[in-house]
Amino acid sequence: MRDAARHGTGISPDARHVQPLLALAAALVDLRQLGEAEDILRAADNPALPDIPAQAALSLLRARIHLAAGRLADAAAHGQAALAIAQAVGAHGYAATAHCVLSVIELRRGDIAAAARHVACRPATSPQLADHYARAETTMAEAQITEARDGPAAVLGHLRQLCADLPYRPGLLLGDPAIAAWLTRTALASDDSELAASAARTAQALADAHSGFPALAAAAAHSRGLARRDPACLAEAATQHPDLWAKASAAEDLGVLHGRQGDRDQAIHRLKEALGGYRQVGADRDQARIRRRLRKLGIRRRHWTTPPARPVTGWDSLTDTEQAVASHVAQGLNNNQVAARMYISTHTVAHHLRQAFRKLHITSRVELARIVIEGAARPS
Repeated sequence: MRDAARHGTGISPDARHVQPLLALAAALVDLRQLGEAEDILRAADNPALPDIPAQAALSLLRARIHLAAGRLADAAAHGQAALAIAQAVGAHGYAATAHCVLSVIELRRGDIAAAARHVACRPATSPQLADHYARAETTMAEAQITEARDGPAAVLGHLRQLCADLPYRPGLLLGDPAIAAWLTRTALASDDSELAASAARTAQALADAHSGFPALAAAAAHSRGLARRDPACLAEAATQHPDLWAKASAAEDLGVLHGRQGDRDQAIHRLKEALGGYRQVGADRDQARIRRRLRKLGIRRRHWTTPPARPVTGWDSLTDTEQAVASHVAQGLNNNQVAARMYISTHTVAHHLRQAFRKLHITSRVELARIVIEGAARPS
């Protein structure tokens, strides 16, 4: 790819042409060589490339770089820019990929409904060459949304197909260092240890075949630690993962393992480490899950805040947690389902719901759903 980029003529405005510079940048993002990828994007965008499909690819790659670095707001802004450009120029493949990248961003934020909407909005046209710019995100987004919404058992069939393809398409594990661990963890949660071991073996084979890339080594250590219940491997992953979110995920898995092995102090230490990592990247749903784990270990923290400028009534008067509860209720979930989705008790859900009703001056879930839907329809 480097040879092709050196001998190329820059960015072609013709969407039918392969773009060596962008393909090289995409591979570097996959391997978390983000500095070199950013250098390529700066060179590719000089002079600027207005109103051509390649501009959407540039925005997509920038979105993935910000996502890898844990800057979700910046990632979302570039993802939305890529989507707008792709739709304006009729680049359906890039539009499909932009929806998938945005769905991953929403999953990290904890908004499963928004993530599902992005997957549902994907154009039917195959991404074709655009798939180079978001490989794992494109392939795994729907499976991860299903797992987050309906639990591991609901996605087991999809998981088996993905893992069956891995020996022939190991590149599915590229693009997101947390994918191998997610496959392994979800398989274990579905009591399929053989499937978990298969995912871990493929991640290890990929790392062994391409040494020198910390992202691959960390992904292999993470999935191997889960499959073997090995705290040393998980500790290695928590140290080596280049992605902040993946690093926090490895710390969480290590904390859970320590808890199962009866080491409460180490479990609390690692879970607090994970909580800090998730907070740093704005992963609200993951923070809620960690707080629940800590509560079970006897650690309680206040995590709700009221900004000094918050209004007294109206949607903006609701805390982040109250807004999240309201959004889930507006989807038709009952209190038990909201509690499971947000990792809080049904009593806490009921409390936040009462607060929301009071601040919005309403008395029913139907009225709440109307307010949430009208708010979602307004331009941000």
